[in-house]
Order: sequence, then C-alpha cells, then structure tokens
Amino acid sequence: MKISFITPRAELQPYIESFWVLASLTGLPATADSIAAPNGCPKLIIPCENAIVSVANGRTQTSRAEQMYFVGNRDSATHIRSSTHRTSFIAIEFRPQGAFQVFGVPMSETSNTLCECDCAFGQWGREMQDRLNNLERLHDKLVCLQEGLTLLLRKHRRQAGIVDYCVSALRTADGRMPIRELEQQTGFSRRYLDRLFRQHVGLSPKVLAEIFRFQRFYRKWAEGLSFDLVKTELYDHYYDQSHFTKEFRRMTGHSPHKFVRDVSNEFGRRLVRQVSVR
Repeated sequence: MKISFITPRAELQPYIESFWVLASLTGLPATADSIAAPNGCPKLIIPCENAIVSVANGRTQTSRAEQMYFVGNRDSATHIRSSTHRTSFIAIEFRPQGAFQVFGVPMSETSNTLCECDCAFGQWGREMQDRLNNLERLHDKLVCLQEGLTLLLRKHRRQAGIVDYCVSALRTADGRMPIRELEQQTGFSRRYLDRLFRQHVGLSPKVLAEIFRFQRFYRKWAEGLSFDLVKTELYDHYYDQSHFTKEFRRMTGHSPHKFVRDVSNEFGRRLVRQVSVR
C-alpha cells in the first residue's frame, strides 16, 4: 500500500488539509482493521480502481469505482475495507471550515454522511465525474479536479473570519480551550458560534474540540508510543481514564487497550504519520 501526497494549487491551499492518492495491489484488509478516525476534515473521495466499503454508525455503504463521493465531518469511527484486487483512490481532505467555502453547501447537511457528489453538489458533481472518467492518466485527473475546485471556489468563496479564528484557536490548544473562552475572545454567544459552526464545519465547536483533543493521542499512537507513556499528559486533557476511554472508543470503535493490542490499522497509522510529518 502506497500513499502519495499531492501539493494543492496555491489558491486551494488555505482550504485543503491534505491531498493524496492511495494505491495498493491487494486492496485494503478484508477485516474491519482499517479505521478512518475523525479528524475534523470533510473529504472528497474518488475511487479509481475497485470499490471501497465503509461501515459507520452501523450503516454499510459501498463507494464504487469511477464515481465521486463527499464525506461530511464525522464524530465517530469509520471502518473501511475492499476486495483483494488492485485498488486506488484519490482523497482530498478539506480543512474543517474549508469545504463550505469551496462548495457553498451548508456542512450541517453533510455531517456524518457519505453521499454521491451529484446528489450533494448537483450539476458540478455530475460534470466533474464525467470529465474525470474521460481521462485515463492519474496526472490528468488531478489537474482536472483542481481546476474544477478552483473555479468553484471563485464562485462561492466568502469571508469566514470568526470561524477561521475559532478553528485555529481550538486546534492550537489541542481542543483544551473551553467554549466560553471562545465566547469571551470573539464577543459572540455560544448559540451564535454553534450556528456558524454547523453551517461552516458541520459540527459544534465542542465536538470539534473533542476531535482535536483525541487526535493528539491518536498521533502519538501512530508514532509508536504507548498510551502508558503519556498518562500524565492524558490527565491534562481528560477528566480521568474513564473519560479518555469513552471518547477513544467513540472515535475508533475500540477501547484504548484493545486498540493497541489487537488493531494494526496500518492504513490509519501511515496516513496520520505522513500528514503529521508534512
């Protein structure tokens, strides 16, 4: 399995967290071992070869090759797998507030869902999918996709200063900033911030903070560190072990002990590790 990162066009960079292509001669593991944990980033997924099966919140969905899908922001784990055939797909992970600024669709309509892009984005989704399917080379598909997103951004781009500030503050604090502090710093009520976040991010500030807090420890796992080695730091982020276990189980589908002992999740480990390095 190989994950290759793409540098987005300069105009798209403020809105894209990561842009990559996965290629595998034998697909993803047949077990529920490959986990896409929440990271606060809505995603555009384009399977090029083979179908991708995802299981989230008890629902199983199949993303077919040569179709384009949008995954809204999730607050719980997704297990993914494929058959053992040659597999490749393109993935664009937007910044938490980035997809709204590109597509102009309220992210509250997409949260915790996976949908075909022609349903989510109408004519643009249909036309982009047809254009990509008419191209054979991966390089040409990547160029075409970025051109289409750039034109869409120029059409829908809008100011999101408050949300940009709040997302940056929560990320910098690894989710440890109380929402009341955001109220004090911005001068806006929690209700108003919730409404803005629902539109721009698809999740409330509180839930996004929980994801950022979890991601700090998920990155440490990806780097090969045992949670036992970061217990002191753990209690700086969570009330107690039970609190950490509850959130970790929601984000991965497993307790920390079972996850470290039984789940290899090489897909998740390599992706998180490579994104962290970048």
